[in-house]
Amino acid sequence: MSEKDVEQRVRDAFASAHAPEDLKRRTLRAIEERRAAEGRRAAEGASSAEGALSAEAADLRPVAGEAPSAPRSSRRVPTLRAKVALAACLLVAALGAGLLGAAFSLPTAYVTLDVNPSLELALNRFDGVVGARGLNDDGTALLEETNVVGMSYEEAVESIEIALGEAGYLAGDPVLVVTVVCDDEGRYDELESVSRRCLGSAGGEVSCSHASEEEHHAAHDAGLGVGKWRVWSELVDAGSDLTAEDAAGMSVRELEDLLAELLSGQEGTATGEWGHHRGHGHD
Repeated sequence: MSEKDVEQRVRDAFASAHAPEDLKRRTLRAIEERRAAEGRRAAEGASSAEGALSAEAADLRPVAGEAPSAPRSSRRVPTLRAKVALAACLLVAALGAGLLGAAFSLPTAYVTLDVNPSLELALNRFDGVVGARGLNDDGTALLEETNVVGMSYEEAVESIEIALGEAGYLAGDPVLVVTVVCDDEGRYDELESVSRRCLGSAGGEVSCSHASEEEHHAAHDAGLGVGKWRVWSELVDAGSDLTAEDAAGMSVRELEDLLAELLSGQEGTATGEWGHHRGHGHD
């Protein structure tokens, strides 16, 4: 097999590997650089070996009356097989480390928690917290006091529940809305179970739901957690002029009470108008 064939096989292996393109480019570049370095050393070794052999040949010229001695073994030049083995080892090591790192660092699910503080946790495939951000000022302040990145989801929710209680956000009759964004129904069930178990002792009402990526992006664009965004959207649909910025500073309970009041007023108006029209027609 020629060196050109080997190079093409390595490139084909990269093309079929399931890894981020940037990682594959960096790994291939590293292999190329390492192979070039090996080639330079091999050339230098071959040159040195050639000189040594010339000198050795001169030393081994038979002297009259002496039998010629056997030549000493020269330095072996790295073979094509050794280069291929090196490239394969680099490929496996780089892709293995890269994929393992990606599994731990890439978010595969998001959980938003809305009380008055609103915050979002990004989870990897092992339900470890790889990112956390506040969705309003209260959420940002809470996370500055409670660093949950690196914890399991259960540990993070327990820490957040303690921080919420200490800051007084769980006084009265709070509504805690947990929204999970993921594409696995079984995983959603597990995250919901953990959320209810960890937040159930808070004394308020815990509501859990599953959201789509579209809802997640819409809430993100509005600067709200998905739970608050849903209530705010209902308010806007009902005719409220409440801005998303104003909604961000309100608790879920306040938003729900405002919506109930607005809908109740509309029902009363509709009933009054219907009664008025009915009486007018009776005349």
